[in-house]
Amino acid sequence: MTTARFFTHFVFISLLTAELSCGDKKGQNTDNTDLLSQRAAFSIQPIVGARKQGEEISFDVEKSDTSQAFDSVKVDIDGISLGKMDKLSQRFVWSSVGAKMGSHIFTIRAFRKGIEESTASQTVFIRSDISPAEYGYEIVKTYPHNPESFTQGLEWFDGQLYEGTGLNGKSAAMAIHYQTGTATIRKELDKSYFGEGITILGNKLYQITWQNKKGFRYSLPELKLEKEFSYPTDGWGLTNFSNHLAMSDGSNKLYMLDTSGFQSRGMVEVWDNKNPIDALNELEFVNGSIFANKYQTDTLVEFNPVSGKVIGYVDLSNLLPDKERLGNEDVLNGIAYHPKEKLFYVTGKNWPKLFAIRLVRKSSI
Repeated sequence: MTTARFFTHFVFISLLTAELSCGDKKGQNTDNTDLLSQRAAFSIQPIVGARKQGEEISFDVEKSDTSQAFDSVKVDIDGISLGKMDKLSQRFVWSSVGAKMGSHIFTIRAFRKGIEESTASQTVFIRSDISPAEYGYEIVKTYPHNPESFTQGLEWFDGQLYEGTGLNGKSAAMAIHYQTGTATIRKELDKSYFGEGITILGNKLYQITWQNKKGFRYSLPELKLEKEFSYPTDGWGLTNFSNHLAMSDGSNKLYMLDTSGFQSRGMVEVWDNKNPIDALNELEFVNGSIFANKYQTDTLVEFNPVSGKVIGYVDLSNLLPDKERLGNEDVLNGIAYHPKEKLFYVTGKNWPKLFAIRLVRKSSI
């Protein structure tokens, strides 16, 4: 849905009351951010809790200084103008049909003789309107995996499996012989770097780091280091879609970066039908969705990378049974989709095995 179509759903409702009563909302509980300037001549009542996508959301305005009169009022959401009116209304109604998940900032600006006299803002959070599907798995094949590899990223490309590992002094980008678990090419990072996710785009492998705010680009198939790049957040998971890199930072946010100057090209928040979903780690783009390891759980989260809406959850509990653990294993991490086999290859940090699995709807298990 285009921006123009999206904002045609916004309507103004003008009530006939001449003056608005002044109410003290200081003690009212809200999950949302009130950006109200204390010097404003009006305020917007807080929106309590997240609202379901598609709902009509009312922003109720209270005039705290009845002596002020305005020539015009401008309204916007997320900095995009929704129109101009001659006088302040008591209520503004916004249809959230097609809205992205997460935070949206509603702002009113009042003018007199062309000069902005007063401004008030209010944040509303949008959650998904669908219940996520639930999946289990069936193991199709099992291969050895190097238990010394603290897996942070996993990727199939042109029939070759690549892996990125973490920990200071043990971080590397590698080409893996998947049937034996051994590295055929290994490019180690300086011990000052803690490696994180990897992805492959345009015959280039990109690798990010945790708190160093630095990434690396390698040419394939030889994994020759070509370029270093920077970004402003922590680096956790990495994938790509629509010719952009998509990176997580441990929150519920997904950041888009271009591959020329590595500048920000937008951000998406991930929500299901109840809550924001944080701790998004290793990422894999598959057939229009992104699958993410939710850190320190046995769960994969599937979400739409454009809207941020959670589509499904994959329960990978007991993938590596206790009897097959060597004692040094860390959490589940690593997702590589094989498009020809239509299988997910998954492993964990310091796991001794790599599993090729097929997802199965829980209702049919």
